[in-house]
Amino acid sequence: MLSDSQKVPYWRLSSFYFFYFALLGCIAPFWALFLSDRGYSPLQIGELMGLFGLVRMVAPNVWGMLGDYTGRRMQLLRFGCAMCFIIFSQIFWVDSFLFMACIMVGYGFFWAAVLPQFEVVTLNYLKDRTDDYSKIRIWGSIGFVVVVVILGLVFDYLSVSYLPVFMLIMLLAIFLCSLLVRGVVQAKHEDESAGFLALLWRPQVIAFLMAAFLIQFSHGAYYTFFSLFLEQHGYSTAMIGFLWALGVTAEVLVFLVVHKLFKWVGYRWVLIVSLLLAAVRWYFTAHFADVLWILMLLQLTHAATFGTMHAVSMHYVHTFFKGRHQGQGQALFSSFTYGAGGAVGTYVSGLVWSRDLGVTMFELAGLSALVGMVIAVVWVKRGVGEK
Repeated sequence: MLSDSQKVPYWRLSSFYFFYFALLGCIAPFWALFLSDRGYSPLQIGELMGLFGLVRMVAPNVWGMLGDYTGRRMQLLRFGCAMCFIIFSQIFWVDSFLFMACIMVGYGFFWAAVLPQFEVVTLNYLKDRTDDYSKIRIWGSIGFVVVVVILGLVFDYLSVSYLPVFMLIMLLAIFLCSLLVRGVVQAKHEDESAGFLALLWRPQVIAFLMAAFLIQFSHGAYYTFFSLFLEQHGYSTAMIGFLWALGVTAEVLVFLVVHKLFKWVGYRWVLIVSLLLAAVRWYFTAHFADVLWILMLLQLTHAATFGTMHAVSMHYVHTFFKGRHQGQGQALFSSFTYGAGGAVGTYVSGLVWSRDLGVTMFELAGLSALVGMVIAVVWVKRGVGEK
């Protein structure tokens, strides 16, 4: 834990992450089940989630530029939270695919104002101690696990149609937590004189972004269709929730030690191994979904495919984009990887699942992560961002 003497509001930052990712704990395992319960087909679900991802390609850059220009990150973030609550509350009156698409696009646009801005705020509090990021971010993973386990049990007895009620409660909690964080003034850096595009068009930056894009592409099948995939293989809602929670529990454990890992293993090798384990995870998920103990072992690799991957990504983004370019850099990373990568991965996965294309969506996901690993091996330079 970070001490008060270091002037980092540990619990206020952590509580925000807790409820933010608790909301994702409502969405990731259960949103596809909710949409399926509403009568949407796998292809339509893929299209809806793809739309949500497409908005995340554009919106973070808009909010990132506004944050860099105004410096009022927390105000923008609070506004985004409030608009998300207002827009999403209309879901109870949805009666068509178009109406649902409008809600997801509107929600996605303002949702993009939240996490990238808060990541910049957190990293500004930490300054050069980016390895301590995981000690705060771990509470997001804990929030995800808590909600997934509870809702997995609840939805064995209660219809998944009640999911939006839980999501609105989480949105309100996120907004209230945002009121407790002030934000800090950004430090100036010598490389601020370089234009944003000059910082972006460096081979190691492009290579890192491509590798991150491909691993998020590979997660498109997981985040959107894993619950439906398990349901088709005969798993109960409680077991589906348990398997999601198992993966994020592994993520929690790795966040406890990843700051020590970086002292012994270079950031580049953490990046490469994370991508390799993602390729292994998806290939075996495609072929051993009926074997519970194998599936449980594969879920433990979430510690690498998301946990260490996210931690090393935050370090690289903070290293590549300094000072007044922080917001744009964080927004670009979010929009290109979680946005574009997730959107394309989701859409392609829905297409592959709906049509017999001779390959399963998880086999395709594994190939994507493997290509990302090759890019990292060849083009991400040794020593970039290392201590």
